[in-house]
Amino acid sequence: MHTSHMRYLEGLRVDGRLPAAFWVGVALKLGLVLLLLLPLLRPGLEQYEGKGMSWRILVFPLAGLVIPALWYFTGSRPPYPYLADNLVLLPAIADVLWNTLDAYDRVWWWDDANHLVNAMVFAAVIGLWASRYPLGPVARFGLALGLAMTLGVLWEIGEYWFIIADLSSSVSAYADTIRDLGFGVIGSVFGAAFALLAVSAPAAAPEGEPEPATAYAGP
Repeated sequence: MHTSHMRYLEGLRVDGRLPAAFWVGVALKLGLVLLLLLPLLRPGLEQYEGKGMSWRILVFPLAGLVIPALWYFTGSRPPYPYLADNLVLLPAIADVLWNTLDAYDRVWWWDDANHLVNAMVFAAVIGLWASRYPLGPVARFGLALGLAMTLGVLWEIGEYWFIIADLSSSVSAYADTIRDLGFGVIGSVFGAAFALLAVSAPAAAPEGEPEPATAYAGP
């Protein structure tokens, strides 16, 4: 087997074994695939109407690939960032699950809560990944905040083009977009702060032995 592949597989282990976080990640990725099967096989269900499920089916599986790909192409330096890998799956899983349960239409505040939590997750993932590099806390916080907000803006652009791009809803759509971005800012601040706290907590490990807890935090 190629040396880089061996390094990748070995880097997944903590203290010589695959940790619980690995199996949590497997379960989350399998759960995402299973959730996406319903709108794929039954796209005509009422709760999916006007929700742009077709592009979700195409884009959301990438959530399970982004951290493994980044880690592989940046040298597979252990420990593996399990916390970032598992967190980045949650927005996609939650979005499909709550659309399937029709929560966005049944619960008036659900969309706001979703944007708040998703922004927290994205900022936390970016901050955790940035902690793998020699950046100061202010730089990591700013990077997490800025990139998370950029993702939020891109999400709103996607919603406009694929879901609400009609004149009859332009006024309400504008108000909804501004509110979503506001909750995105708040969530990004909290997520970036969480990432700073997560990587500053672990105690130092013996030289040459990565601290097992950091496999969950990412540094």
